Amino acid sequence: MKTRARRTSARTIVTAVALAAATSGAVPITTASTASALHPMVAHARNYLGTYQGQCKVFVQKVYAEVYAGTLDQGYYQAYLNAGYHRVAKADVVPGDIIQETDSGSHTTGIHTAIVTGDPDGPEIRVIDSNFVAPNKVGEHTYNPTTHAQSHGGVAYYWHKG
Repeated sequence: MKTRARRTSARTIVTAVALAAATSGAVPITTASTASALHPMVAHARNYLGTYQGQCKVFVQKVYAEVYAGTLDQGYYQAYLNAGYHRVAKADVVPGDIIQETDSGSHTTGIHTAIVTGDPDGPEIRVIDSNFVAPNKVGEHTYNPTTHAQSHGGVAYYWHKG
């Protein structure tokens, strides 16, 4: 399925489920992203907001291992391929996707890993991660991974599972 079609289809399903639940009195209608709340990676990662979970990649690996059967390897590229991810364009990321920034090769400065919690809003993407808002602390915020990676001579990869 094409990425745009996947995103539109997912939004349609999420909207229908949210509307049915809200009109039945099960949940209130809010402005929060229902799609992000329903993705297991996002929902589980939000349990750690405000806690100290160490480095960003370690945090994402922890959430992945707790949500999916198996582990996310240590690598900065092959790990995602091995776990069933494929790269997507920044404009096509959806909640639950993973952003992996890498530097020019040393993997010592400017690298970062985050879980997407919202659809891109122009150059900005809403994410949850560790070690960005404060040392080793989990937070949810909006940032531009492309320019953040470029500022360290690197690139940002956007990974979708499935």
